[in-house]
Amino acid sequence: QDVIDPFSAEEQAAILESCRDPQHLNLIRFAFWSGLRTSELAALEWGDIDFLRGTIRVSRAKTQAADEAEGTKTRRGTRDVKILAPAMQALQAQKAVTFLRGGAVFLNPRTDEAWEGDQPIRNSAWKPAITKAGVRYRHPYQTRHTYASMMLTAGESPIWLANQMGHSDTAMIFRNYGRW
Repeated sequence: QDVIDPFSAEEQAAILESCRDPQHLNLIRFAFWSGLRTSELAALEWGDIDFLRGTIRVSRAKTQAADEAEGTKTRRGTRDVKILAPAMQALQAQKAVTFLRGGAVFLNPRTDEAWEGDQPIRNSAWKPAITKAGVRYRHPYQTRHTYASMMLTAGESPIWLANQMGHSDTAMIFRNYGRW
């Protein structure tokens, strides 16, 4: 099981400031404020975003083990996620780069193609940013844990958070994030 080790606000700021590419910045900021799994970020397409309702339809995940995007990790993983203001800012900045192309929201700037999965994101965007920031290394999945801890600390309902994260009930929320 993944140890819950969220990033502090200061660590988040340092990581974002160290992003060497604007697309990396948008991707990582969005990750901190959406709670999506890294594999879900890789599969996110513009058609999944409802700007009028302010929601994202999460229905696919993309790992490098698969040739194409697959369903989400769990049945409840298919969900509508509310877009919070910092996540919306990241999407608006990314819109200028990839929106007119359609398809994937986040592209690998090295290839100008959709990310092939969570590993390339980790190796090309995440590791360089966290290293340059001088922040103790944690996997990019910790952005999801950071989101959960921030939402609970801000007073959001565990029921709401469970729905946002694609959990079937609040048991995992209480078990993993109870101290927040």
